[in-house]
Amino acid sequence: MSSVALVVLDTLRKDAFDRYFEWLPGRRFEHAWSTAKWTMPAHASLFTGKYASEIGVNAKAEGLDCPEPTLAEIASEVGYTTRAFSANLMASPVFEFDRGFDSFDGTWRVNTNSKGLSGWRELLQNGHSGLQQYISLLQHASGGHYRITPSIAAGLFRRLSESSFLPAFKNHSHDDGATTLLDALHRGQYMNTDFLFVNLMEAHAPYLPPVQYRTTSDPSYDEVAATVTTDEPDGDLIRSAYNDAVRYLSDRYRQIFTELNHRFEYVITLSDHGELFGEHGSWRHLHGVYPELTHVPMVISGNGLSGSCTKTVNLLDVHQTILTLLEINGPSSGRDLLGSIDDRPCLVEYEGLRSARLEMMKNAGYADEVIQSYDQPLTGLAMDGNYYGYETLDGWTETGTAGAKDPYALLQKLKSSLSVPTNHHRSRSVSAAVQARLKDLGYA
Repeated sequence: MSSVALVVLDTLRKDAFDRYFEWLPGRRFEHAWSTAKWTMPAHASLFTGKYASEIGVNAKAEGLDCPEPTLAEIASEVGYTTRAFSANLMASPVFEFDRGFDSFDGTWRVNTNSKGLSGWRELLQNGHSGLQQYISLLQHASGGHYRITPSIAAGLFRRLSESSFLPAFKNHSHDDGATTLLDALHRGQYMNTDFLFVNLMEAHAPYLPPVQYRTTSDPSYDEVAATVTTDEPDGDLIRSAYNDAVRYLSDRYRQIFTELNHRFEYVITLSDHGELFGEHGSWRHLHGVYPELTHVPMVISGNGLSGSCTKTVNLLDVHQTILTLLEINGPSSGRDLLGSIDDRPCLVEYEGLRSARLEMMKNAGYADEVIQSYDQPLTGLAMDGNYYGYETLDGWTETGTAGAKDPYALLQKLKSSLSVPTNHHRSRSVSAAVQARLKDLGYA
């Protein structure tokens, strides 16, 4: 049995990874694909070995409350120690992504804590706001009621940096996971762990690394307006800001990887999806299954692994690979990436816009026909031969050389072969404070 760390570098494009992560050792999978264009369904696939449509987890039905067991649940059931650290609310206990983990930690954005302890969810319901939140929670933390002091400190620093009365804090860089995780590793956390899941958000908007990495002015903009109207931002500026964030992530992850490599026999590094900077008339990861969104980096490090693999693989295969490394028999639609990989087409799914996004667009006055056009489901198909075909608002688009006579017909056949639940659950309600965090990240 091997110990495994799975690290998701959220929103990291394949081309950006190739440029800034050449230092990362291991076997690289050059034709790796996500199963979705955004965090929740992609992580659902990683955790269950199923396409998100098969387990009913999507933009219309958010939350990992499917009956299928998760990877951590399967590992925990046979006695393995499972821990998690996430900087993304969409892959956090708020949406039940803590299933099966012995502990689940997070950053100031997620503000999650280990099971069985009161924490941020209680805080967000206690009526306090602003700095009073942190003062109240620090009082409880000092008494041992909370296990989230690092998150409080980060949050307090961020509040102070935003305060016009405390200019000395203005240049304090916020943390999107990497610094908090590295500090935890330096303190000896996650020792004696069989399976560790990590999500880091440095490459995710708003692209604000520490000041010394920044080469541009404020990169904030409205991705909805940029995508559905002619009100586009400066693409070069936005891409430069993103690259600044990725450079910082690379430097930080080099240190994190060194620590993980000492603790775990295998470290799997990948991205859940990419990002758009005006390609195809779209921005960030608002819409579509474009290759810039769905072609992801994937590297398995450990046991002297090296070289590259050009087989078409996806996130489902990561699920099966971890089961194999942990020597566990469990249900999975994936393949062992370290075994013999057969030729198999891979799907990418887009189920439409989140309900909160639809409501925002309606409130902003966007025409119903515009909203409906961006809310229609789309799919993509990756195959050997460096082929990727995908649906767009304008029809079917292809890149590479198809290994099938009629790829679009194959896509439809594969879609129809999936066992999709008929009774979808409804997206869970979240507090106004959580909704505000999601809005900050561009999810609402």
